[in-house]
Amino acid sequence: MSQQAPPPPAGYPYPPMPQGPAGMPYGGPPSAPGYGGYAPPPPAPKSKVPKIIGIVVGVLVALAVGGFALLVAFGNPVVTADQVEAQIAQQYEVAPSQVSCPSSLEGEVGATITCTGTDAGQTTTLLVQVTSVEGETVKFSITPQ
Repeated sequence: MSQQAPPPPAGYPYPPMPQGPAGMPYGGPPSAPGYGGYAPPPPAPKSKVPKIIGIVVGVLVALAVGGFALLVAFGNPVVTADQVEAQIAQQYEVAPSQVSCPSSLEGEVGATITCTGTDAGQTTTLLVQVTSVEGETVKFSITPQ
């Protein structure tokens, strides 16, 4: 015949835990903490240097991006080479294809570029210099050289 465990006492939802070695409840005595019964030493504190470096680098990147955005938003206006060529062509009554400027003109008073214009087979060098800047409007003079 097989032996069955007695039913748990009334009102107790789980069967009792089996006894551990030497009659200790729930698997035996607790293990001794560390050598000689003393608690193990606390873990060494983690260095905060990597976290601080990460924060500093993050702040520097944010400042660089913000500075670039401000420079783009509030920097000097620029007159493209095509716009300068069109203005020269209009002033000298020639086709825009007869005028050539090497680069854009920075919207800063005193900035210059040298353009060339061709009319009736004759090439002329033109000095373009910014005379004033008002908001996004750049005014410049065109002087033949």
